[in-house]
Amino acid sequence: MRRLLAIAAGVLTLVLGTLALPQPASAATTLIYATFKGDAAADEELWIYQSTNGGTSYSTLTDTNFHGPTGVLRDPSILKRNGVYYVAYTVQSWTTASTYFTIASSTNLTTWTNIASIPAGISGANYTWAPEFYVEGSSVKLITSVASTSCSFCFRPYVYTAQNTALTSWSGPAQMWGLGTNHIDTFVVKSGSTWHAFTKNETTKYIEHWTTTANLTEGWVNKGNLFASGYEGPSLVQLDNGSWRMYVDHYSAGDGLYTATSSDLNTWTSLSKVTCSGCRHGTAVAK
Repeated sequence: MRRLLAIAAGVLTLVLGTLALPQPASAATTLIYATFKGDAAADEELWIYQSTNGGTSYSTLTDTNFHGPTGVLRDPSILKRNGVYYVAYTVQSWTTASTYFTIASSTNLTTWTNIASIPAGISGANYTWAPEFYVEGSSVKLITSVASTSCSFCFRPYVYTAQNTALTSWSGPAQMWGLGTNHIDTFVVKSGSTWHAFTKNETTKYIEHWTTTANLTEGWVNKGNLFASGYEGPSLVQLDNGSWRMYVDHYSAGDGLYTATSSDLNTWTSLSKVTCSGCRHGTAVAK
């Protein structure tokens, strides 16, 4: 009996000791950031960066040398779906008229192939900028800023919807009612029953936060400004702990990418500089 008790005590000590050992912290998900670098011809191409620390610093993964059909690629939005990466992007500089945007795909982040060019579908479309992926369930959409010749830089956000799983056929546009004239770079995520849009007001130069509980194209209400003026290209990625990281391009100072975080999409930390040499307006996803 004494022997059995001693064995039991030893097993208990071993178990308790094991439980007391510190458990290794789970590694942060590796993020990739798709971007372009600037207004020079050599910089208007797709660059892919990588972060292993939760997205506060990035190093170059690959310069793809991919420029798209016009030789210009700006504002790339990246999506990973069923093992394939997709980028949707602006096909002209901000001083050159454009009436469509383009999507390319890759399985290795290095070699890219154009798979679709989507017309703006707006009468007199003059500028078609910054398509941003939005995915809900099996539905893939792109939110794109379009201005027409009737009001050259009076941009509005429109929604385009994929009609097949290959993302080669699209319907649209559908206007985001309530989120009015002169907004660009609109990025949307959904939390619970609420859609959240983060967009740049081209008049005030502030990033604005809008919400709706109706649907993606109706009922948008302005919840106020974020940060200081002079930032654009907001994009969001959800981190391992459930919080959100936003990236913005500090275009007015020309000093690159900044980030803030939020647990609820309503209250945000102050902006801090991201280590990402040359990074501009772009998006991040888990690798």
